[in-house]
Amino acid sequence: MPKMTGGEALAKQLYREGVRVIFGLPGVQLYHALDALAQETDIKFITTRHEQATAYMADGY
Repeated sequence: MPKMTGGEALAKQLYREGVRVIFGLPGVQLYHALDALAQETDIKFITTRHEQATAYMADGY
């Protein structure tokens, strides 16, 4: 049985739910999720540098 990481499960479920764009602030806590999102080519991850700006960008999108 092939194994799936938690990040891979998250990326696949986000895709199934219709998520195509994610705004985020990368950090050590998200490395596994970001690795899986990088492999999911249909989801675009937009990197930000400030938490408040991330929320504003996502809201505006």
